[in-house]
Amino acid sequence: MVKKVNLAFRLHPARGAVISRHPGKVKPNAAVDIQVPDNVRQAVVKVQTDKIADGVWYLTGGTHHSVLVEMADHLVVIDGPQDDARSTALIAEVKKIVPDKPIKFVVNTHHHFDHAGGLGAFVAEGATIITHDVNKAFLEQSLAAPRTVKPDKLAQSGKKAAVEGMQEKRVLSDGTRTVELYLIQGNVHHDGIIMAYLPKEKILVEADVYIPAAPNAALPTQPNPNSVALYENIERLKLTVDQILPMHGRKVPLADLQKSIGKAS
Repeated sequence: MVKKVNLAFRLHPARGAVISRHPGKVKPNAAVDIQVPDNVRQAVVKVQTDKIADGVWYLTGGTHHSVLVEMADHLVVIDGPQDDARSTALIAEVKKIVPDKPIKFVVNTHHHFDHAGGLGAFVAEGATIITHDVNKAFLEQSLAAPRTVKPDKLAQSGKKAAVEGMQEKRVLSDGTRTVELYLIQGNVHHDGIIMAYLPKEKILVEADVYIPAAPNAALPTQPNPNSVALYENIERLKLTVDQILPMHGRKVPLADLQKSIGKAS
């Protein structure tokens, strides 16, 4: 004999439906009153500016960073991370730093959501996205998708994203400054992840393949294979690097990367 069991329970109100403990009484989309905590409601997106070199700024202040590079008549931003709120704050800070030049390019290191979630705000500003070819179709499709529940900056602008792909290398130059973009070969994090190199300033910008440990932290017992791949690419391309600006963590000299993988000079 099969015994019938009444499973009466209550779903969390935020899920959009309340099920009574009395069978048969279901109220879909019941009205709820959920108070947003003050620390969430009053949260402000912070962007801190660190001038690394003439015309180069490290934009931090959260868990995800960006880099601003000033060219002769336009600006290049490396990574539009997280979401609309983060990129809106980034753009506002960029306009304070260099108020008289437009953001022409936003370089997307890779298509993972935490590094691509804010690209729409840059598109709304008129910026063209540069990414690796393997990310291009995905970004075009996602940025063209409707945004009707909570229209973001892109939806409000009515603009269509311009996405340009690259393969092994692309160079942005205006005759006074050069930004070299390279595919990071051999890493296991993402097939289409790219890094940026400023040869004049000897600065490397990378995301996720190397996250510096806290100062004075113990060295890892086993090197991170992605960090090893990053160093191998630096060597392969014969890049002279003085500083690394990671998209997570803190700025460090090349020596810190070398130590982390057991290649201390």
